Amino acid sequence: MTLRVLLLDDNPDDRMLARRELERHFSDCAITEVGDRHGFEGVAASDLPFDLVITDYQMRWTTGLDVLKYIKAHAPQMPVIMFTATGTQEIAVEAMKHGLDDYVIKSPRHYARLPVSVRTCLDRTEIRARAIRTETRLAALLENIQLGVFRMSLAGRLEEANGAFWAMLDLAPGHADGLEAHPLIVRIRQELGRLDTTLATAELQVLGDLAQGGHARTVKLVRVRVNGHDAVDGIVEDFTPLHRANLEILRLNAELEQRIAERTRQLQEANEALEAFGFSVSHDLREPLRTIQGYANALKEDYQEGRLDKFIVYVTRIEAVTRRVDTMVVDLLEFARLSRTEIAIDAVAVIDAVRDMQLMSQAEPGYARARIDIDVAPDIVVKAHRQTLVQTLTNLVSNAVKFVPPERVPHVRIHALRCGALVRIAVEDNGVGIPLEAQSRIFNVFERLHSEEEFPGTGIGLAIVKKGLERMGGGIGVISAPDAGASFLIDLPAV
Repeated sequence: MTLRVLLLDDNPDDRMLARRELERHFSDCAITEVGDRHGFEGVAASDLPFDLVITDYQMRWTTGLDVLKYIKAHAPQMPVIMFTATGTQEIAVEAMKHGLDDYVIKSPRHYARLPVSVRTCLDRTEIRARAIRTETRLAALLENIQLGVFRMSLAGRLEEANGAFWAMLDLAPGHADGLEAHPLIVRIRQELGRLDTTLATAELQVLGDLAQGGHARTVKLVRVRVNGHDAVDGIVEDFTPLHRANLEILRLNAELEQRIAERTRQLQEANEALEAFGFSVSHDLREPLRTIQGYANALKEDYQEGRLDKFIVYVTRIEAVTRRVDTMVVDLLEFARLSRTEIAIDAVAVIDAVRDMQLMSQAEPGYARARIDIDVAPDIVVKAHRQTLVQTLTNLVSNAVKFVPPERVPHVRIHALRCGALVRIAVEDNGVGIPLEAQSRIFNVFERLHSEEEFPGTGIGLAIVKKGLERMGGGIGVISAPDAGASFLIDLPAV
C-alpha cells in the first residue's frame, strides 16, 4: 500500500534531502511537498488525504506548531513529526502537549533517523487505531449485552456502568435519584469490605420477591488496580426466568410427590378394600348357596322317604333365596359399575333429583305409608351425575322407611343447605337407629346390622351410596343412636 506523506518546509534543499531518505527506505512512497502558504491551503482544502505529516518548525509563512494544531484539529489520529533545526526543548515540550508524535533534529547525521521516526509513528498509529477499534467494539458490546457491567470505588461510589446495569436499577443512565437506596446497590456495597486485596473476588445473589415483580440476580465482583488506585469491577446477570422456572420445577416436583403419595394411599386403600370385598363376596354369596343346597338335600331325602308334606315350604324358601341372590348380584354389578365407569358431572338441581327419587320409590312397600317432608329450595344446585344422585337418595329413603319398628309410622325429612363451596343434603328418619360402634362400617359391602328375618336386604345399598358420592367428588356421614333414628349427611360441590 502506498505511503502518503505531506512534507512541509520552506527550504527546497531540506525537502530534497528528506525525500531522498524517505524514498530509500519506503519503496512505495508518495510525497507531497509544500513550501508556502498557498500550497498548504491547497492540501488543507483537499481534507488532508495523507498517512503522515512531516513539518519544519520555523517557516517564513507559519510555524510548525500552528501546522500541528491545524492537523490535530482536523485529523486527530494523523501522526505528525517535527523535523527542524531551529526548535528548542521548550518548543518540543509544547508541541508534545498538542499531540506531536515525534521530534527529529535537522542535521546531516540525523537525516537517517527520519525514516525510523516515520516507521515508529506509523506503527504507533496502527496500534492506536487497533486499540480504538477494539475499545469501540468493546463499548458497543457492553451496551448491547444483557449483562450489567459497572465499576465502583472502594467507598461505594458508582463510577461507570453500561445501559443494562442502569436498566436493572430502573433508572436512566447517570440518574442518581433513588440510586443510594436501591437494594442491588446496597447489597453490592455490603460486599466491598470482603475485597481486601487486589484481584480478590466475591460472588453473591440478590433475590427479590418474584410474586411482587422482583428479580433474581447474580453479582460477580473483582478488585482491580486502575490508574494508580483500586476500584471494584462487577458483572450482574439477571436469572429471573431461570429462577422462576426452578421454583416452578420444585413446586411441580412437590405436587407430583404429593400426588404420588395420595395415589399410593388410594391404591393401598383400594387393595385393602378389594381384599375385604373379595372375602365378603365369597362369604355372603356362598351363604345363600349353602342354604339352597341344604333345602335341595332335604327335598331329596324326604322324597326318598316318601315324606312330601314340606315340599312346598322348601321350594318356596329356595325361590326366596334365589331372588335374594339375584338382588345381591344386581347390587354388586351396580357397585362395580360405579367403581369403573366414567360418569359425567353436570349441574343438577337438588329438588329435581328428589322428585325423580319420589317417582322411583312409589313401588316401595313402606313408602306409601311413610310421611315424607321435603324442604329443598329450587335454587340449590350441585355438581353431580343426576342418575347417581337419584340412586343415592332412593337407597337412603328406602332404608329410612324400611328400618322402622312395625308399630311406628315411618317419617322421613329431606332438606338441603348451602355451606360455602358445598351443599349439604340431609336424609333424616325416625327408625331403629345405628349404634355408635357400627357407624364406621355400615358403608362396607355386605355389612348388615340386622338379620334377614328382621329387615331383609343385601347389605350393599349404603356401599353403593358411598361409592357413587365419592365418584362425584362428595362424601357421606351419619349421626345416629339406637332407637333415635338416623341422619345421613351428603356433601357435594355447589354450583
